[in-house]
Amino acid sequence: MSPALAELLFNPRSVVVYGASADPDKLSGRPLAYLLSFGFEGSVYAVNPRRSEVQGVPSYPDVASIGEPVDLAVIVVPAPAVPDAVRRCGQAGVGAAIVFASGFAEAEDGQDLQTELADAVRETGIRLLGPNCLGAFSAANNVYSTFSTAFDAEGDRPYAPIALVSQSGAVGTFTYTTMVANGLGLRHYANTGNEIDVTAVEILDALADDDAVEVLMGHLEGVRDLAALRSLVSKAARKDKPLLFLKSGRTEAGARAVRRHTASIAGDDAAFDQVLAAGKAVRVESMQEWADAALLFADGRRMAGPRLSILTLSGGSGALAADRAVLEGLRVDPWSEAEDHRALREVLPSFASTANPIDMTGAMINDLSLLDRGLSVTSANAQTDAILVILGNADKDAEKIVERLVAAHRASTKPFAVVWTGGSGRPLRALLEAGVPAYPEPDRAVRVLAHLHHHSSAG
Repeated sequence: MSPALAELLFNPRSVVVYGASADPDKLSGRPLAYLLSFGFEGSVYAVNPRRSEVQGVPSYPDVASIGEPVDLAVIVVPAPAVPDAVRRCGQAGVGAAIVFASGFAEAEDGQDLQTELADAVRETGIRLLGPNCLGAFSAANNVYSTFSTAFDAEGDRPYAPIALVSQSGAVGTFTYTTMVANGLGLRHYANTGNEIDVTAVEILDALADDDAVEVLMGHLEGVRDLAALRSLVSKAARKDKPLLFLKSGRTEAGARAVRRHTASIAGDDAAFDQVLAAGKAVRVESMQEWADAALLFADGRRMAGPRLSILTLSGGSGALAADRAVLEGLRVDPWSEAEDHRALREVLPSFASTANPIDMTGAMINDLSLLDRGLSVTSANAQTDAILVILGNADKDAEKIVERLVAAHRASTKPFAVVWTGGSGRPLRALLEAGVPAYPEPDRAVRVLAHLHHHSSAG
């Protein structure tokens, strides 16, 4: 994928919605409604031969009648009409098209229709995203060429320097809204669907060259071109851009499901892992872990080594986190520096543990200076590559504790994650709003810290 195509998808100068509906709640009306209401500054047109205007936008009988250059066509007609619509757009000089309709090769009787569509793409030279996709959006440029229900609710659409490209529309947007709930947004999003032309790997490769994109997220159902994947992994590693993959099709059941979903061939899963292992790319196991990893990687910090220091007011939760950390390849070793041990002993109660995990005990709740001083010593410790703080409940004093955690996070350059479990959930939300990577359960935090260590140390 060329940078020029990235511009067509994520920063077009003009967009036509082909088959646009006057009803903004319909699938065929949503893209136009989003473009108008979310502040797109380019030219917007509609093609609907039955109307002279649609949702206040001039409507034309066909693309050729517009009389102005069009960068991007969002095609919302039913599947049987799609090949002709794409051919007309290509012949009119439209640069790229997005096709929402399903019923192509993923359907039992849709292969001929997909072949016809592929012929239209090849004959006209237009680039195509889809079919069987829900489109693309760019929060950076207010381009929302999608029918996704992720934007149904009123509310903020936070921005973050992250690009997410997903072969499954639902997997991508479910993860996106999970990220939004964590106070984290996206710069660019695309769903590639059946990938008869543009692929997820192509888009990620182009966005790896975008200096404004710092984290790349990819969901794949199949990989037809391992060489292209290898090139992407290598490029992301050279640029030190985290590349976070979620892939289905590991089992026969999963492979069968992706064939019916996007007509993809899952391919050799071991070969996929081999390509990732040769670089810094990370493979996650679930949508939740994908969003969790994005939260930590978006913080932009790297681990100098595998050594994790854990501070907690619960010895039990500290032990659980230590077990998980070691199983994930991290080290939770006692500090060997006598001076730092002495500093901890001076600030913690006599019954507290200064080993790692560092157990501040429940006494911390009554004396928050224990947290301040414990965090200060830990952050300065030369044998600490990352910091994990585990707390819980404590809603009464939560505001003061959150203030201290936010200050410690900002003062440190080391990866810094907080677990706040139980209670009302308000402290966790406050930490996320302040930009602190925070999780409701130790295992989730530890797994993504292990991913960060892999990325930091690979290559």
